[in-house]
Amino acid sequence: MYLEHFSLKERPFSISPDPRFLFMSNRYREALTHLNYGVQEGGGFVLLTGEVGTGKTTVCRCLLQQLPDNTRLAFVLNPKLNSLELLATICDELKIEYPENCQSLKILTDKLSEYLLDCYRRDLIVVVMIDEAQNLESEVLEQIRLLTNLETNQKKLLQIILVGQPELQEKLAQRELRQLAQRITARYHLRPLNLKETIAYVLHRTRIAGSHQVLFSRSSIEYLHAKTQGIPRLINTICERALLGAASRKKGRVDKRIMSQAVKEIMGEPIIPEKEKRNMFVWVKATAAIVLLLSVAGFSYWVGHIDNRQVDNGKSVTSIETLPSSRNISADEQGDNGVSKSMSVDGETSNRQIAKVESTSLASQSLLEKLIGDQLWDNNGRWSFQQLLSLWQIEYSPVKDGDACEFAAEYGLKCNHSNGQWQQLRRLNRPALLKFSAGLQGEFWGILKRLQGFEAIVVFGNKESKISLSELSTIWTGEFILLWQAPEGYLGDIKFGDRGEAVYWLSQSLNWLNQSSKNPQDIFDDKLKQQLTAYQSQRNIDADGIAGMQTILKINAEILVGIPLLESVN
Repeated sequence: MYLEHFSLKERPFSISPDPRFLFMSNRYREALTHLNYGVQEGGGFVLLTGEVGTGKTTVCRCLLQQLPDNTRLAFVLNPKLNSLELLATICDELKIEYPENCQSLKILTDKLSEYLLDCYRRDLIVVVMIDEAQNLESEVLEQIRLLTNLETNQKKLLQIILVGQPELQEKLAQRELRQLAQRITARYHLRPLNLKETIAYVLHRTRIAGSHQVLFSRSSIEYLHAKTQGIPRLINTICERALLGAASRKKGRVDKRIMSQAVKEIMGEPIIPEKEKRNMFVWVKATAAIVLLLSVAGFSYWVGHIDNRQVDNGKSVTSIETLPSSRNISADEQGDNGVSKSMSVDGETSNRQIAKVESTSLASQSLLEKLIGDQLWDNNGRWSFQQLLSLWQIEYSPVKDGDACEFAAEYGLKCNHSNGQWQQLRRLNRPALLKFSAGLQGEFWGILKRLQGFEAIVVFGNKESKISLSELSTIWTGEFILLWQAPEGYLGDIKFGDRGEAVYWLSQSLNWLNQSSKNPQDIFDDKLKQQLTAYQSQRNIDADGIAGMQTILKINAEILVGIPLLESVN
């Protein structure tokens, strides 16, 4: 084993769902928030879905540790049961006595109802959690729905949490299950880890296991993420094998070569039939030929384009369109030689004006050349949006994915379109699309990626540049669009008197930042307002006791892992 070689107390990448090793990424934290909210709210269904290996069971076990002492839980691990067997399993988990070899749904339902009423009188919460719920038959799901009909005048007596793969969502979308779907009070889809979260995840698990050193090189983790697509179970299995491989080679760290070997051993290598190999070879040859032809044609066009811009006497022609004037000069205002009559009245003044215009134009041209170079201008912002979403580890194609803001909303991100100054962007602290103007040459978009003092890192196409804010201000229109992550249930500023998921998120986040063990609340009362005001004062935010966009962005920057920032949070 590798434990002694790396001075580890235990295996850091065991695939058993140990809550101690749960890496609290923003995805897991949100999932737990949804589950906690659903349980605290009481009644109906809570839904947690995710692909195989994304950590659903681990999140559930972490939830079990956070349930209050007055909770009674039935955990169903094998959902391939009929209605009678499922009810019997729930009764067994809750230690409800019923007749031996009972074959009556009514008897089991009555026994469960008596138990729930007794728990209600003793102020106890009863929760049924069903894992792998995508395997439940439709008639069994309908029977589960009927259990939630057990209620008093004040509240439902039973809370049910369904955990399963994405197929569960498809099943619940069926028409015959629409009544159940309407009773879902909270739902969350657990997505794989992005690259930054994968790096933090690997480091977190090795530290929990007792390591005080970095056991994986960055390049090895980048390779690992590319091959596993951020699936935690695959990450665990491959990292386990990689540590074993490094120990057998007497290495103190897993490098990319060792990781590559571990990936091959766990995932295997794709087998490409000989026929496909031949087809790929032919395709590559054809593609290379096409690229060569296009390159030659493009070069020929460029040479011809340059020649056409020359005049007979060797002087270049200055187009009137390069002059930053919003007024066209009519034919009546021009003399025989095309010079404006008004200009010819005072030749000296006119020459000074033209010199000034040409100087400004040259400065603008120089700046644009420095920033954009040979990149295409992004006049509508669609391709810049692609780069902005990539900073959030989201792949977006303007061609096939449609409107960028609508696409971003599917990942829980909101677009904020506004006008402002550099100081406002510093306060919001998120990368943004900026709109620029080059006078009559047109407008275009680019990415503000980072701020470093009085300098900015901007991206246009594939070109990244560092430039002073004073220079950039000469072409920035003040218009910008940024993406930000709003809490679930967010409908606007979170303020006194509000209640719901967004308030629960605010309460839970402030508790976490203050290292408080208090239970989160879903009602915005005086106590929560005082807690929020204190936080705002400490962070130099307007202490109005209202969680607006700036406050939410500040909280997210401190509690979420992997979100892009303009400036690092101290």
